[in-house]
Amino acid sequence: MNLTIDIPEQKAAALEAQARAAHMQTEDYLVRVVERALDTRRRFDAESLGRHLDYMASKVAPETTPEEMEAALAEALEHARPRRNWPS
Repeated sequence: MNLTIDIPEQKAAALEAQARAAHMQTEDYLVRVVERALDTRRRFDAESLGRHLDYMASKVAPETTPEEMEAALAEALEHARPRRNWPS
């Protein structure tokens, strides 16, 4: 992927200095920064989802069947997912 970003000169200079300190090309350094941020976010989101599912499971009545739980989950996801309009 090629991407052009427009950031203030001070921040660009800071990135360049950090890349030099890491003995890397600025572009390679920035790729690592972005990858790490994405990995951190993905891990945080997975942990957050796990905590939320644990919380929701603790609120389920013991007599609820797995089928009822699956149906409730499907309904909740249908309402929570963003509506997508794919271009033709």
